[in-house]
Amino acid sequence: MRTRTRNVVVVSALLGLARAGGAAALEPGWAVSVYVQEAFPKQTRTNAQIEQINATFGADFETWDDIHNLSLGVKLFRRVAERWHLGLEADWSAGSISGETTIPTEAGPARLAFEQSYSIFADLMAAAHYFPCSRCRRVEPFVLLGAGVAYEEDETTLTLTNEYLDEGLFVDNDGWFPVATVGLGVEVPLSARRAWFLEAGVAYFWGRLEHDVPARGSLAPSPTVTADTDSTGPNYWLGLAYRFGAPAR
Repeated sequence: MRTRTRNVVVVSALLGLARAGGAAALEPGWAVSVYVQEAFPKQTRTNAQIEQINATFGADFETWDDIHNLSLGVKLFRRVAERWHLGLEADWSAGSISGETTIPTEAGPARLAFEQSYSIFADLMAAAHYFPCSRCRRVEPFVLLGAGVAYEEDETTLTLTNEYLDEGLFVDNDGWFPVATVGLGVEVPLSARRAWFLEAGVAYFWGRLEHDVPARGSLAPSPTVTADTDSTGPNYWLGLAYRFGAPAR
């Protein structure tokens, strides 16, 4: 009878340790990463509109294909299972392209100036990191999935001026639109404690704001024009990640 009781106690203790070990292995943890990202958006219609300006006035203004589209981002994740981290991703950027040239007109040489500036481009997405290799230690690959909304605000200005001319085109554009992304990344631990990680990856982004907006000025082709910000395209990022408490995976 004592032997049977002792065996029951031992089995109960082992089951308790197993449950405790499993809980520790799946203990939730938080992780945050900050990164710099370069994107290659299509901007097909916007670039075509700039090329049309170049053709009309004999100019050579740059398009969005000619510049670096950089943004800052941050991700906050909570580990909800051995291979899944769920959380939020936010990105922010601002930038512009501009140029000026002198062209001949019937009123003499005139200064043609063009600028398209994005005062803000921001997105907020629900995101997930899926780690397919639970035993990887030196390099931890993951799959990125995300979907959410974005907001942008931009202004386009085209002016033609000299002593006799004062012509212009002015377009203000802003709005919200849905976005999504999918990609592949890696985390490389930077210390034995596995708290700091170098993070890098590539992804494809979908997002497009297309609508008609008012156009002002004597160079406006019509009362409204189509503003089409096509952010769809590939990107890559490089950043630094930190896991609070450095939970083992």
